Amino acid sequence: MRKSSINMACSSRGAEGGSFPSLESTEPDEESWTVVGHKGAPGRTHPLYKKVSLINGQVNAWSVAEVKEKLQELGLCKRGIEQVLRKRLKNVLRREALLKDPSPPSDLLRSLDTNPYHLDYLCLLDFEATCEGENPPDYIHEIIEFPVLLLNLKTLEIEAEFREYCKPCLNPILSPFCKTLTGIRQDQVNRAPYFSEVFRRFTVWLESRGLGTTYKFAVVTDCPWDIRECLFPQCVLASVPFPNYATKWIDMRKLFASFYQMKSGNLAKMLEYVGMRFEGREHCGLDDTRNIARVVVQMIKDGCVLKYNRFMPQDVLNDFAKK
Repeated sequence: MRKSSINMACSSRGAEGGSFPSLESTEPDEESWTVVGHKGAPGRTHPLYKKVSLINGQVNAWSVAEVKEKLQELGLCKRGIEQVLRKRLKNVLRREALLKDPSPPSDLLRSLDTNPYHLDYLCLLDFEATCEGENPPDYIHEIIEFPVLLLNLKTLEIEAEFREYCKPCLNPILSPFCKTLTGIRQDQVNRAPYFSEVFRRFTVWLESRGLGTTYKFAVVTDCPWDIRECLFPQCVLASVPFPNYATKWIDMRKLFASFYQMKSGNLAKMLEYVGMRFEGREHCGLDDTRNIARVVVQMIKDGCVLKYNRFMPQDVLNDFAKK
């Protein structure tokens, strides 16, 4: 669910920045690796550090046309804006250099592993919720569409989908703004079960696939809103235990900015940056989730390391457990 004029989402839910992304110092990437020691930093004297630095410099010096030509030569995707293309090429050339070295440094070797938690699946979700044209400060968003996609990390294919509508209890009549924004009709939520039943069905869906037992998985969202401002308050409202798997998750937007070293913008912008267009209806939860999956798959192919980057505050969880 995207941010609009209402306060429906996290502060970064809408587009961030102008028509072209600017560099953002989120965290250092391989270009900032130290080749020789300096005061306050360990020395890195292995010749591979210098080789990686030279690769980065070479790719930076090439024109966009030359970068695309090299990507084509390597059989890689040529879609995307300049920063994305350069990052993609640097990563594959760095990988080649590391694999050819008989004794690469351990930290560089670890950087090849895009799945350090040894996850089997990603559960991607993007809720739609009740909303008004302008929400009061104490407005509680209730989930009305609960879509989840199961991404197999070995095949990078969508293996299963879960989708249910939920009947809201605080605001059972959807506002005209909400219906226009999400495309969800009043009769769809009227016929739907309440959140507690939908969540029970979702839990059965997870368990039937061995998720959390046989297979490891992580939750992926577009930003913090889906968990912090939607799932958690909804569990409190419905007196449903908050699931342990949602206490930490992967915020795709934050990971995108960190990996490509640029402001991510909203989902449509991220798709644009990797050379894609939104498919389906924006603000339809299932379509949003499918497009999130497309971005995540491209990030993994480009060498992005999957890592948890959002966490529920422990004091909040402790307070919830006492109730």
